[in-house]
Amino acid sequence: MMRFVFFSLLILPISVFAEGGLPDKPYIYIEGTAEIQKPADIVTLRFEVVCRAANQPKANDQLQAGATKVFGVLSESKITEPDVIAETIRTGPEFEQSGASYTYSGGRGKLAGYFASRPFEVTVHDVPAFPKLVEKLLAIDGVEFSAIQGSLSKEKELQHQLWDKALADARQRADITLKPIDMKIDSVFAVSPVSFPEIQGRFFRSPERVIVTGSNVPTLEESGLPKFRLAPITMSESVHVIYLILPVK
Repeated sequence: MMRFVFFSLLILPISVFAEGGLPDKPYIYIEGTAEIQKPADIVTLRFEVVCRAANQPKANDQLQAGATKVFGVLSESKITEPDVIAETIRTGPEFEQSGASYTYSGGRGKLAGYFASRPFEVTVHDVPAFPKLVEKLLAIDGVEFSAIQGSLSKEKELQHQLWDKALADARQRADITLKPIDMKIDSVFAVSPVSFPEIQGRFFRSPERVIVTGSNVPTLEESGLPKFRLAPITMSESVHVIYLILPVK
């Protein structure tokens, strides 16, 4: 989907704009946009194995056992090593606070025991198979999920396509706007992914141009597999263009 967002045809003293880095000739300022929506073809699972015990060695042993089971399930599910991140282990005492809550630091409350935890991030390329994988992981004691997030494998390629479409949209909107007032585009003065009032003459592209959404946190239902519905991935792009313009002769 492409839509026109904003344009302005400004006629003010030339000196005002020349001092601010804007054109010293008649111009039109256009924002072109483009958007696509696609189903996710990659799923990222984020979860943690958390074990608690009366002493630290026991918590550590439980964590080791839980992590071993996780790696076993991932191997059975044909998840390759490059698609698994599990590089951090945390251990320490837990202290009971007011309201039956616990904290890993502070030490002012009553010692409640000891914990050991290890976060995992797993990339799943077989999207239809990921609910079964989640079910197996949730069956392991201590596994706590924080997020399930969909994404696109060809995100960079789509970013470039959106940029081109946004540029085309800007040109089309400029032509449509100028035609009724007998003006036409002469040349491009500047192009930016950020609105010009915000950057004050700094016409460089930002590395964070794309908005990507699509996440869900799983919950088990009383019967059957968990119901997962990944949000479609929405990618959008906007481009701000200043065109120098001339009267139609």
